[in-house]
Amino acid sequence: MYGLLVAPPAPDVDRAALALAAALGGTAYDHRQPLLRNLPYVPTWKSTAEEVRALVGPLRSTGLPAFAIGRAALEVGPTLVNARGFSMAAAGLTVQGRTQALQLRWEDVGLALPCRADSGQARTVTTTTKKQTVARLAMGVPFGGKKVETETERSIDHAFFCLVWARNCQPGGDEALVRLDCEGMDYTGLGQHMTGSSTGNYLTLLRIIQGRVGAAWDARLERAGGKVAPVPAPPVSSRQVAGKVTTESVASSWDTEGAIMQTARLLIIAARLQAIG
Repeated sequence: MYGLLVAPPAPDVDRAALALAAALGGTAYDHRQPLLRNLPYVPTWKSTAEEVRALVGPLRSTGLPAFAIGRAALEVGPTLVNARGFSMAAAGLTVQGRTQALQLRWEDVGLALPCRADSGQARTVTTTTKKQTVARLAMGVPFGGKKVETETERSIDHAFFCLVWARNCQPGGDEALVRLDCEGMDYTGLGQHMTGSSTGNYLTLLRIIQGRVGAAWDARLERAGGKVAPVPAPPVSSRQVAGKVTTESVASSWDTEGAIMQTARLLIIAARLQAIG
């Protein structure tokens, strides 16, 4: 399978939306919405690369970056290294993973992506109480009415982390994708800039990275947060006791971390392809 990778921004969103509608069907309005999210996505898959390449030309004529990619491109890529600690020098960043240390030169950083992933759950509990009286029970009419009570609970958590993609790193010279988490990381590498707050330390680290990598800094995944492809999961359970039925329904449950990581890989694929031209 081969996909059409669309990598906004587009110089003219309306023109690009019209081109997508002409190529893929639907209305320009339908295609305008994902373009306005300003994140790469794959709107269609075809059985052959030729079918996808035929779509690329008309889209590129509008100024919209569009590429033909194989499905395997979404499943391969730089190895993800979760950093436990780090040290910094003028030339770059050394991160300590679970089993090895990697040295990333600032000049080799292709993308630095501060991210925010949201997870949460909205639970609705509906309790129906069936009213009954002694007279109705004696007459064989057990239920005379009902009372419905609904209670909704909502909880949301946020995870902040930064992904740094290096085209090559040492040892080995391979590309790598390093994850720097706000929580749970050793910040002693900040030296005199280190504080007692993990949030403060994380923000300091982000400012340093942003200053070092220049145009490779891309904050789109931090601003998007929970709006990136939430995955619904609505399990439902019910229970009944005498005269009362309670239905407990998880109306929506989501975790956008997987979608954020997938979008980050699409950004890396797009950066590779744009570098080729």
